[in-house]
Amino acid sequence: MDSLTLDTLSGLTEANLRLVVVGDPIDHSLSPPMQNAGLEFLRLPYRYGRLRIRPEDLVVAFQVLREKNFIGWNLTLPHKLRAVELLDGLDPLAERLRAVNTVVNRSGRLFGFNTDGTGLVAAISEAFACDVSSFRIALLGAGGGAGQAAARYLAGLNVPALILLNRTIDKAAQLAVELAASSNSRIKAEPWDNLASVCKDVDLIINAATVGPFPETLSALESRHLVFDMVYGPQETSLVKFARTKGARSADGLLMLLYQGAFAFEIWFGKPAPAAQMRAALFAAAGRG
Repeated sequence: MDSLTLDTLSGLTEANLRLVVVGDPIDHSLSPPMQNAGLEFLRLPYRYGRLRIRPEDLVVAFQVLREKNFIGWNLTLPHKLRAVELLDGLDPLAERLRAVNTVVNRSGRLFGFNTDGTGLVAAISEAFACDVSSFRIALLGAGGGAGQAAARYLAGLNVPALILLNRTIDKAAQLAVELAASSNSRIKAEPWDNLASVCKDVDLIINAATVGPFPETLSALESRHLVFDMVYGPQETSLVKFARTKGARSADGLLMLLYQGAFAFEIWFGKPAPAAQMRAALFAAAGRG
């Protein structure tokens, strides 16, 4: 299925297309094969597609989706922060994280949720068989929407230490001050170029930046480290591959996509997601089946 645009959405006549992932760009998204596998397994008469929407068209897109009685939609870059202002209500977690990745249309009223934090922790727990809340964590790309939401979620877990790195240090510093006021975690911000020294003081490195760190900034990576890249693609990311050359255990964001998608499915339909079928379809679509 080709990605929809605002023009094709407005003229849409396909009755069973009632769920989409909204972003820009969006053609790369593997959410449709995963979600459609879940819908098909439960014999739900709906389809899930992709919708490419520019930031300046997001308000109109929400209006059209509401008017066409879509069940709900997912949001990805660059819309997760802006969407907060366009909804009739927010789940408490989405309100705390100040970002939305899942919208539900309830009789014309739009409600926002965030499954990224729970999806991140579930993915890391599976990938490394560990309890995330016990780790000292470095979060790369803490200034973006995904990074900010992840930082707020991790701070809420009261991890022992949370070090925020961003190419624009002011954004990370402001976020660190905000989070430190309501968390028992030791939270501070560091410049992006300080990653090598930061590695000495953390156990888990999470990358939320769309452009990952260059290998030379990870020269201090050790085999004891765990590395999780929230970015995913058909192939494992260069960060994941580089970490393995240093003997570190690593994983990319495909598992996170699975879990956040399964949690979104449960929000839309109020029933357990068929996670096994969704997993098989996702990994097959990524060429890892």
